[in-house]
Amino acid sequence: MNILELFSAEKVELGISEIAKQLEKKANTIHRTVSILKSRGYLEQATERGKYRLGLKAFELGCVYENQSDVIKEAMKELESLAKATNETVNLAVLDQEMKEIAYIAKIDSPQVLKTNIQIGTKLYAHCTALGKVLLAHLPQQVIDSVFPPHTALATYTPKSISSTDKLRKALAEVRRGGFALDREEFGNGVICIAVPFRDMNHRVVAAVSVTTPASRCSDERIEEIKKIMQRIVQ
Repeated sequence: MNILELFSAEKVELGISEIAKQLEKKANTIHRTVSILKSRGYLEQATERGKYRLGLKAFELGCVYENQSDVIKEAMKELESLAKATNETVNLAVLDQEMKEIAYIAKIDSPQVLKTNIQIGTKLYAHCTALGKVLLAHLPQQVIDSVFPPHTALATYTPKSISSTDKLRKALAEVRRGGFALDREEFGNGVICIAVPFRDMNHRVVAAVSVTTPASRCSDERIEEIKKIMQRIVQ
């Protein structure tokens, strides 16, 4: 499992020595485990002596998750309506088990040439994204205190990212008051994201929905327009 979890949208191929270094294990130990994963279809090699990448079996399991996910099924109608109404990229995300990152579980790409390109399965720091801030804002305070202790520095993506847990608390309070979260180039330069909560039949927040757009075509007026569309369709 540790080996499989090293692969990501940023690291699609890894060699034995890279895996061994990251897991602090001997190369021959890693090679034996990788050989088993390869024989079972979870990993494959780009060439005979090349690096390894995720195999078809990993893809099949991902498809099983997608097909059984009630959240994705329930959200798709709203995502499709939102994508059509905004003409921008629409994403659906959930928090990971440790509550520090979000995972993208569904998306609809914008038809426009200039657009963001985050792949399904990508994980990002929750505090640096509109999606993450929406999800964190609806957690119990004791969970926030445990995961993000006061007066603690946070990793950042850009100079505009939230850099401390104290600033995060203020941001989450704003999300609760306004009912939405805004990411102005906190994850990536030139990218703006607006997110709102997605609730189940019992009104519990189970995911977050976002509209992501290049900053070059997202004025304050456009943000307000998108917010109104999202509140009409999703909330």
